Amino acid sequence: LFPLLPDSLNASMLARVGLRFPKGVRTFAKLPSTKEEWKKILTTPAPNAPPARGSKYAGMTVNAAYHLKALDPVRNDFKYLGKVFKDPRTLEAVKNGQGTTNDFVNDMNVMFQASQASKAELAKLEGKEKAAVVKALGKYPALNPLSASLLGSFKDEGVVEEIPAIAEEVQKLIGKVLKEVNVEIVGAAPLTDKQKAQILSVIQKYVDSDSKLLLSEKTDTSLIAGFQLLIEDRFVDLSAKKSLDTLMSKIPA
Repeated sequence: LFPLLPDSLNASMLARVGLRFPKGVRTFAKLPSTKEEWKKILTTPAPNAPPARGSKYAGMTVNAAYHLKALDPVRNDFKYLGKVFKDPRTLEAVKNGQGTTNDFVNDMNVMFQASQASKAELAKLEGKEKAAVVKALGKYPALNPLSASLLGSFKDEGVVEEIPAIAEEVQKLIGKVLKEVNVEIVGAAPLTDKQKAQILSVIQKYVDSDSKLLLSEKTDTSLIAGFQLLIEDRFVDLSAKKSLDTLMSKIPA
C-alpha cells in the first residue's frame, strides 16, 4: 500500500488505513490505532511465508492478517474479491463511481453479503430501496475489518485492477504460513481410500511433521496403470505410460 517499504512509509496512507470498516463485521484482534502499529504488522513477515513474488500488497496483507489473527477470514474475503474483480463490470462500476472511498468499501461489503444470500432471497430484494436491501442483507457476515481497510487503501492507491493478482498471491502465501502442502494425484483409475492414505503417509515423511497435506484427485485413463503425483511444484510419474514411453524410446526406429 506504500510506494517504499519499510523505511519510507506513506504517512497519509497509514493515517487512512484502518479507519473504515462497516458495522456488524466479524470480530478478530483489534485493528491498530497508530501509524507505528500499522507499520509493524504490515512489514513484519509472517512465519514460513516467502517474499511476495508479484505484489507487495499481497505480502503486507498476509503479514497483517497473521499478526491480527485473521488468516482464515482474510483468505475467504480475498477469494471472493479476486473473483468479483475479474468481472469487467465490477471494474467499470468502480471507474465510473462518483462516491467516496468509504462508499466504495460499503458497496463492496453489501455485494459480499449478497453473495451469501440465496437466489430466491435476492429475487425478493429486486426493486427495493437500497436501505431496505442493506438491512435485509445485514444478517450475513461482512468483510473482515482488515479486508475492508485494505480494500479501501487499494482504491486510494489506484490498484483496484490488480486485486485478482493480489488475491491469488494472498491465497498462496497464507497456504505457506499455515504450512499447507498441495498434493494432486492423477490415477489411471480412481484410487481407494486405503491407497490414498498409503501415498499420503509416504509423502508425510518428506515434509515437516506439522505440515497439512491437502489432497486433490483426478483420473486419466491414458496413464494405463499407476499414477502421477504433483506435490506443490514437484512432479513424480509412477504410471505405466511413463514406463512404456521409456521402453519405446529405447527401441530403434
